[in-house]
Amino acid sequence: MQILFVHQNFPGQYRYLVQYYSQQPEWDVYAIGEKDCVKRQLHLIPKGITVLGYDMPKVAKGNIPHNIKYTVDHTVRADALAAVLCRQKKKGLNPSVILAHPGWGEGLYLREIFPSAKLIYFFEYYFSTVKYNINFDPEFPSGLAQQLHYRLNNATNLVSLDVADIGVSPTYWQQSTYPKEYHSKIRVIHDGVNTQLVKPRLAKSVTFKNSSHGELTLRHTDEMITYSVRNLEPSRGFHRYMRALPRLQALRPNARFVIVGGDEKSYSDKHPSGKSWREVMLDEVGQQLDMERVIFTGKIPYQHLLDLFSLTAIHIYFTTPFVLSWSLMEAMACEATVLASSTEPVIEVIKEGENGFLFDFFDEDELVAQVEKLMGSPELRSSIGKAARDTIVKQYDLQNCCLFKHTELVEEKLQ
Repeated sequence: MQILFVHQNFPGQYRYLVQYYSQQPEWDVYAIGEKDCVKRQLHLIPKGITVLGYDMPKVAKGNIPHNIKYTVDHTVRADALAAVLCRQKKKGLNPSVILAHPGWGEGLYLREIFPSAKLIYFFEYYFSTVKYNINFDPEFPSGLAQQLHYRLNNATNLVSLDVADIGVSPTYWQQSTYPKEYHSKIRVIHDGVNTQLVKPRLAKSVTFKNSSHGELTLRHTDEMITYSVRNLEPSRGFHRYMRALPRLQALRPNARFVIVGGDEKSYSDKHPSGKSWREVMLDEVGQQLDMERVIFTGKIPYQHLLDLFSLTAIHIYFTTPFVLSWSLMEAMACEATVLASSTEPVIEVIKEGENGFLFDFFDEDELVAQVEKLMGSPELRSSIGKAARDTIVKQYDLQNCCLFKHTELVEEKLQ
């Protein structure tokens, strides 16, 4: 039998599922993604599978209104993917099941190309025009143009919901963002955390090659408080964290504050000045900081991130009501003491005082008070870190929980 994985940035969330099916002799595994993205991910793709790529045509700017830009991009992308799959179909591609992330438009035409295939779509997030991350932070109000953009961005979501045989969302909160009439069509199955890899490490130090201090090594004897995201931006509360940093530094005069993340755009708009959010926030609060104890690492190798999670005294995590960062659960799996904003996606995973600690996204006083309490109790941090890992192992472990649920769903749809 043939199985096809579809993801713009393949393998994405399918990394471990692809590995599993590549090891099953009864399955011929195919995958497709945007060619340039897939090339950057080749080190994550197992050998023995057939990987296809499509070129994303440049969309003419013309007079395309901003609010339909993504709709146009999704349609163009679906066309490009369809052309590649139709050619491959003539060469024998005929999958029994397709697992697809439809968020960039690749899932729009799969039913027409492979009418007999079972379609299992990954439903990550349904954009709201009135709640969740839109207008959550009054500092960044969204006008009508942004609401229209979100409304039309769901066109791809809705077509995909109609096309799919069944869907998957990683968390109950993500499932809840979709219209209620579709909830019965979306199973909640997390991607899974590889707890055999992501676990407390015995590292005595971690070295950052290109930090704001050049090459820098921190040791287990250094007091570290960490903040880690893909990119430093308001959707992950970076501005709030930076404004709290002067007080946190005063509270912990010997601590190193390690900030991991890039300067690119992920989920927030760029600052009107054109500066990165790191530059903007340093302009605002930099004069109040002891910059010798603030370490911007940029993006770092994954193994170094796991070392950092194992060494940190407290890992601070912010997010607006949006998709959880993988790094939150990875920090928990490394037995880090996590202090996180009490937004809806977070409180599904973290229970105050049981496996982590919470603070109001907008309450700097509460954040500082929680840090003061935790730094004064190493025993509490240790016990909470162990409970955090226990949560991940019992509820989100790849091998013993999530992978089985995914493969079981595939078998169910094939019957």
